[in-house]
Amino acid sequence: MSVLTDILDNAVRAFPEFDILFYEERSYTNLELDRRSCRIANALRELGMAPGDVLLAHMENSPDFFTLVTACARMGIVLCPTMFLISAEELSWMVEHSGASYLVTTPGLLAKIKLASPAHYSHGRVILVSKEREAGTLSLEELISDQPEAIENRPALSDEDIAALLYTAGTTGKPKGVLLTHGNIGSNVRAIAASNRISRDETALSALPLSHSFGLTTSLLPALCGMRSVLLPWFDAEKVLAYTERFHVRTMPGVPAMFIQLLNHPHAPNYNTKSWLRLQSGAAPLPLEVLRAFHDKFGVYLYEGYGLTEASPVVSCQTPFIPFKAGSVGLPLEGVEVSIRDEFEHELPPGSPGEITVRGPNVMKGYLRDEEESERALRGGWLHTGDIGYLDEDGYLYIVERKKDLIISGGFNLYPSEVERILERHPAVAEAAVVGEPDPIRGEVVHAFVVTVPGREATERELIEYARGFLVYYKCPHRVTFLKEMPRTLLGKPSRRALRDLLPRR
Repeated sequence: MSVLTDILDNAVRAFPEFDILFYEERSYTNLELDRRSCRIANALRELGMAPGDVLLAHMENSPDFFTLVTACARMGIVLCPTMFLISAEELSWMVEHSGASYLVTTPGLLAKIKLASPAHYSHGRVILVSKEREAGTLSLEELISDQPEAIENRPALSDEDIAALLYTAGTTGKPKGVLLTHGNIGSNVRAIAASNRISRDETALSALPLSHSFGLTTSLLPALCGMRSVLLPWFDAEKVLAYTERFHVRTMPGVPAMFIQLLNHPHAPNYNTKSWLRLQSGAAPLPLEVLRAFHDKFGVYLYEGYGLTEASPVVSCQTPFIPFKAGSVGLPLEGVEVSIRDEFEHELPPGSPGEITVRGPNVMKGYLRDEEESERALRGGWLHTGDIGYLDEDGYLYIVERKKDLIISGGFNLYPSEVERILERHPAVAEAAVVGEPDPIRGEVVHAFVVTVPGREATERELIEYARGFLVYYKCPHRVTFLKEMPRTLLGKPSRRALRDLLPRR
């Protein structure tokens, strides 16, 4: 038995009739979800799926996402969840690269599935999560209608077996398929629970995409800890506030863009949010200004963490149980080691920025069909994250910048976040994002993209001169482009990849 299946099995034994999930005005007990999961597992086996086969799930958040996770874990089937907002072209590549045996989706996303993989659709290998039957698809309800609510002859699984295949967005080129084992995910869930001292009296709210590594892993915490979870199909600030008041929500994982929306929501003062205890922010840098403003308005800290898909994903986090250090992403989780290294693999002393490397049971097995990149990322027994950071004397981790976003201008290294923080101090600047623009003399120069505050204006020259008052010459913007809105990734971060596409062609 693996760590992951042990968590799922113990949950049913320990909390069988417990209302573990609330979704769209209905509660689901642990036992109810478990029985449905067993029926799905038996149906997948009857379709011919065996341990190691890939089931690609392209669907919104729903209770059946949980049942699919559990069914696949117990049968040794590799679940490949994909973000429902990606394009048909991106999805098509993932279907082909993953070698998925079957695809599972919902009616609202079926048209995209048909475009992305007409072969799966024409060969009857698309499973539809719906009470209504759709021509050319397999109905999940019909598949499970006569299946037993227990699994006989479950395969023997270990922590080394692959549980999930998750695709990282990447900054250039095609995304990489990250292979996470039962031990990777199971150990990360347990370490998060231990570091945060999660108890049964908590109610968690989940509005992250469950297809993202952060959402997927944290969605398993209720099973481990026996706490209730309120699930949203997608993030809706008004519903988060309403459900917080209704269910006395204490914890919620999210990304900075979500907390910024909550902070600025015009109806926020109308709701009682005093139950908030531990709001975990991850997946993107959290501006200090947002952290302070959120605490001033709601009386609660946003506890920032750090992780990446290759680490299942959480590496470190701030919690209410350790001294709070603004700007830090906390201490490494229990059982996880962090080392800061230079380009020669030498470990750097506290306070010295270098590449963040990670070692622990949460570190991926490798990348699918990419042995060379797997060996590069895992060389020396450490996961090389491609992120730049440093540890302080107390072992707290601080993130400086992604290594791939580093700008080298005239031989000098500079980090975009440093320039962005300065520009965002200007009273007319609502948001800034910086990328390197190719330059024939200096290699790269700083190109800033800026969204102004409504009703305020600034000129390119004004912002460049403003930056010169705080930054050394090579860090100052060479050009400034004004945008009506910032292009974003699926998780709400400014998309540097999209911004690079807006650079002037030479």
